[in-house]
Amino acid sequence: MSKLRTVLHQLLLLLLVTVTYTAQASPTSPSNSKIERTRAKIVNRVQRLDLPLKVATTDDFTDRKINEYLELGHRSTERMLGRANQYFPVFEYYLRKHQMPVSLKYLAVSESMLVPGAVSPALAAGLWQLMPATAREMGLRVDSIVDERLDLYRSTEAAVLMLKRLHEEFGDWHLALAAYNCGNGRVRKGIRLAGSKQYVKVKGFLPQETQRYVAAYVAAAYAVNYYGDHGLIPHELEGTDYVMIHRYMNLAKIARECDVRIPTLRRLNPNFVRGYVPSTVEGYRLRVPSHKKQAVQLFLWGRPNLVELPRNADLPAAHATAAMMGYDAQMILLGVSSERLVYDQPDWTFQSLRDGLLMSLYDSYQALV
Repeated sequence: MSKLRTVLHQLLLLLLVTVTYTAQASPTSPSNSKIERTRAKIVNRVQRLDLPLKVATTDDFTDRKINEYLELGHRSTERMLGRANQYFPVFEYYLRKHQMPVSLKYLAVSESMLVPGAVSPALAAGLWQLMPATAREMGLRVDSIVDERLDLYRSTEAAVLMLKRLHEEFGDWHLALAAYNCGNGRVRKGIRLAGSKQYVKVKGFLPQETQRYVAAYVAAAYAVNYYGDHGLIPHELEGTDYVMIHRYMNLAKIARECDVRIPTLRRLNPNFVRGYVPSTVEGYRLRVPSHKKQAVQLFLWGRPNLVELPRNADLPAAHATAAMMGYDAQMILLGVSSERLVYDQPDWTFQSLRDGLLMSLYDSYQALV
C-alpha cells in the first residue's frame, strides 16, 4: 500500500511539473512563434491587396477560412479560380463603370465560390447571392421563367449598384459590406444600439454571420491572389462568349441546330429557368462556348455575313462598311431592296429611311454585314 502511495505521489509531482513547464513555455514556444510569423505574413500580404477597408490584423476565423480555401478545399478553390478567369473581367467592367473599388470582385468569391447557379438555404441566388425581394428592388426580373439573379451581367451590375448605395448611406466599407450581408436596416439598428458608426463598436450588435462577413471577404481576396504560393493551379475552363437574342427561342433547339450540348447551354445560362429565352425588346445575352458563337449567330440571325459591331459605332462609318460589303438593310428588314422602295409621303427620303433602319438594326441586334 505504501508503494502505491509513493507511485501516485511521484505521478502527481510529474504532472504538476509538466503543467507548470507547459504554461511557462507556451507564450514563447516555437509553435506559437511560427503561428505569429504566419499571421504577420498574411496581414502584410493582405495590406498589399489594396482592399477598400483597413486590415490591421487577422483573427482565428480569417486564418481558418484561408486554410479552408488553400489547404482543406484546394480542389474546389482550383475550380473557382478557373471560373474567376471568366467572370472577373465582367466584374471589373461594371465596377469601373460605376467608379467602385475593383477589389470588391472578391466579394462574389466569399458569397458563392463563383458558382452562377448557387442557391442558399435562405433562397439567395447567383454569383452575388441576391435575395428575391432585393433583386426585384434593384430592377431584376425574378419569376418562374427568368431569374436574372443568375444572369452574369445583370446580376453583377445590380450588385455593384447596391454596394454603391450602401457605401453612400454609411460612408464606410466595413458597414457597407455588413449591410450587403444582413440588410441596411439591421446595420442602422446596430449603429443605434452601439451609439457609434465605428464598425468595431457596431460589429457586436450584428448577427454572428455578419460579424464574420468582412473576414470572409478578406480570406477570399487572399486566396485568389496567393494561391500559387500554396501550390494551387486554376482549373482550365472552356472559353465563353455571348450572343444577343431578342425573340423567343428554346435552348434545346439552339443546342440541336448549333451542335452544342444542351447541358452545357443550360449550365452557362441558368437564368432561363424554363429552358427558353423569352422575347424582349432589350434582349438577353445568351452565353455560348466561344468556338460556337459564329454558328449560334448564324442560326439566330439567319444571315451568313453578319458580324458584331460595337453599339457606339458611328452611322457614316457603319453605312460605308455596309455599302462595301453589299449589305442592304432594307432588304433584310422589309423584304424589298432600296431601289424598289416607293414613297407615298414626299417628306420621306431614302436617306432618312435608310439611316433609321440601320440605327434600328444597331439598337436591336448590334449586327451589320
